[in-house]
Amino acid sequence: MNRLFRVVLLCAVCGVGSSVPTPISYVPEVLSSTVLGRITQTTVALEQPLCVFNSSDTGCVNCDVWLLVANSSGVARFNSIKNEFVDPSSLMYQDAFSGSNGFYLTVKTKRNVYSCPATAIPGQILTLRVGAEVPCTTPNCNAPLPTGGTFRMKYILINPDIKTPNIVAETEFTDEIMLKSATDPNTIVPFSRRTGGMVVITTILSILLFLLLAMFVAMLAVVCCKKSMSSDFPEHITRFDSLRRYNTHSLQKNPGIISPKGM
Repeated sequence: MNRLFRVVLLCAVCGVGSSVPTPISYVPEVLSSTVLGRITQTTVALEQPLCVFNSSDTGCVNCDVWLLVANSSGVARFNSIKNEFVDPSSLMYQDAFSGSNGFYLTVKTKRNVYSCPATAIPGQILTLRVGAEVPCTTPNCNAPLPTGGTFRMKYILINPDIKTPNIVAETEFTDEIMLKSATDPNTIVPFSRRTGGMVVITTILSILLFLLLAMFVAMLAVVCCKKSMSSDFPEHITRFDSLRRYNTHSLQKNPGIISPKGM
């Protein structure tokens, strides 16, 4: 009897041990710092987990890759239930941070989508943007994250065809990712970040604008003065003695010419 009990206990222990998700030594990576918008107030850009789950439970044709997003308490909560049956439909974004869960599952993707590509395009970055789905219309939607929050993320592989502990494999968690916070407009001090180079350039431009304006005014004054000194009409005659006497040749008395009557 005792021997039978030991056999059953050993089988139970072996069964529990086989249900532990296979750990994969891969840490989801945020895009490099040279990429604009890698971390915003409500989104994070992760690299897709290509080739990560190729060797995990190769017989599972219908296995799905899920993204798990958790806050500090959600990490401990997930680790406490990951050896049990996990229902993704009960781990939605809407209830993630209002209750005790502290994490949710989103971006359901078939494993073959993340298989190794036959040919890779040099320089191509395949991105999974967390928090990019607006509006949120599905139970496990990829809704915008709370502004200014701190989160950790990982990928898990779930077999939807079994009712026993169904998490087949899991990656490691990322380090803490802190989202950006919006700056209060009332705290912004105008011109507080103006550099010395900007001051020099602004001064030079102001001087050039002043000189250009001065030259324009000077040219305008010269043109106006010239117009006031010239006239389109001849000067009026004010002295009678300035008139010259003009004799008509045909009216002069010459010898041999008969003057008209009355002259």
